[in-house]
Amino acid sequence: MPDEVKYYSVTLASDTSSDPSGIFRRQVFDNGGIRDEALKRDLTWGRTPLIAAAERGDMTLNLVEVSEEEAERIIERFRAKWGAEG
Repeated sequence: MPDEVKYYSVTLASDTSSDPSGIFRRQVFDNGGIRDEALKRDLTWGRTPLIAAAERGDMTLNLVEVSEEEAERIIERFRAKWGAEG
């Protein structure tokens, strides 16, 4: 189990904070390990290098840290949107 979880909304130039393109999370473990994940269209979490890339300034996307509650609201919007597509 992670000791800390941070969530990030992902926005591109045309997105708004209330309608982001995605959601990422960073799990931090007490042994110093980190696992970065993105929510996928099948509503599972998968590894992503994009949080670290954004921290280095290598990406054009914008990450904004959000609370767990806000992350859950964003996930519910994706569940409704992506569930309708599949």
